[in-house]
Amino acid sequence: MLCADATALASDATVWTAGFAVSPLAAAGGLEVTENGQIVVDRTMRSVSHPNVYAIGDSAYAIGDNGRPLPMSCASAGYTGRQAIEAIVGRLTGRTIANIKLVYTYNHISLGRRDGILQTVGDAGQAKPKYRGGRKPARIKAGILKMALWATSHPTYGMPKRRHRLAAAPDAIAGKVLA
Repeated sequence: MLCADATALASDATVWTAGFAVSPLAAAGGLEVTENGQIVVDRTMRSVSHPNVYAIGDSAYAIGDNGRPLPMSCASAGYTGRQAIEAIVGRLTGRTIANIKLVYTYNHISLGRRDGILQTVGDAGQAKPKYRGGRKPARIKAGILKMALWATSHPTYGMPKRRHRLAAAPDAIAGKVLA
């Protein structure tokens, strides 16, 4: 491997891992952020400094049910996203805001299409000794990623569906006809 300072590092195999980075946009916008730029949120994923701003996933500094910050991960993004949806809908409709479990129970890593690791973690985020490796965890991870891709074009997961389509107000329709 050739480093930026032209130092050559010899190796039989190199595994490159990239860290997580948060956009500086939140800090530049005046939101309360952590040292690494994550937006500090309450239990409902609402910014503690700007109550009309919600943050989820890697951009949110959310405290899990175990009292520890949720790690930056796909799993955490799913939980924080669901919690934000519950909070926004609850606040807009005046309903009680449901608390979604904010837990981090396992690491799931794909090592290509044919190999993967699924390992449970404890409350402190430490990996437990037992794990499942091989093709099955890789297929499960591939399924999760396919579902995430599908969900981007089906944000309600196909439900709930409207019983009646929304229509424009009669005055708006009349204005177009007369124009």
